[in-house]
Amino acid sequence: MNDIVFDAANNTTTTVVYGPVESIIFKMWTAIAITLLVVVIRIILARFITALMNRGRISAGTKSTLIRLIDVISIFIILVAFLELVVTAYMLVVTVALLIIASIILFFYELREFLAYINLQLLRHIHGRTYEFKLPHHDKPVYGRIISIEPLNSTIEDIYGRRIYVSNTLLVNSIMTEYIPSIQLLIKLSHAEGDPMTVVNDVIDSIKRLELSVFRIDEKKIVIRRIGGGEVSIIIRAFPTSLPVRLSDLLRLVEKINKSLAKYNPVIQFLEQY
Repeated sequence: MNDIVFDAANNTTTTVVYGPVESIIFKMWTAIAITLLVVVIRIILARFITALMNRGRISAGTKSTLIRLIDVISIFIILVAFLELVVTAYMLVVTVALLIIASIILFFYELREFLAYINLQLLRHIHGRTYEFKLPHHDKPVYGRIISIEPLNSTIEDIYGRRIYVSNTLLVNSIMTEYIPSIQLLIKLSHAEGDPMTVVNDVIDSIKRLELSVFRIDEKKIVIRRIGGGEVSIIIRAFPTSLPVRLSDLLRLVEKINKSLAKYNPVIQFLEQY
């Protein structure tokens, strides 16, 4: 290993020739300096990520994954720095290339999901809103709001508080349609000898008079499903004012509808559709 020293006073250059031992010592000190620099940068990044977690910007799981990723990169850089002591430049390039290829193959799933995670973090409009998610290769859409985005998967919470875990690549490639969550109820009424239309109008008036704190019922969206045979079936949509909907709230809603329409012996059925 040679160094070129420039003498500005005499406008001359001098080539300093190092022996094998001096060259190894120089490379050793270089590797140690790189190691110390990597360790310092790793400590700074770890503290920065911890501060983001404490502020609620990222979750504990995200912090753990990011720190593991930083550790892998740090070890890789330190390994390359010390490999330079024992292998030639050509072999070093080949070794680094093989390590990179092996890392991509071994961590392909994690890298793919992490890239999708970054894309999801950039989509600010998806946070806090309810969507219909049409996932690739899935016939049935998923309804809910994204409550957390982790490096490998995201969590969607539906109207009832049930959690659905979806991989980030599926989520980022899905078709998202903003959706107003609601609960559909099928109400069957026995009107005996009464006029069906009179029963329908009476039901609408009764629903208008309901005092609900957790739900809002739009009487304009009432659908008449069946009239005849001494029975009237209608579908109403109840829009929750807060999410998720608790079981006690649903029971209270059913109780108030039963009391309001008691003279028609109502039978209430929840429809599994938002």
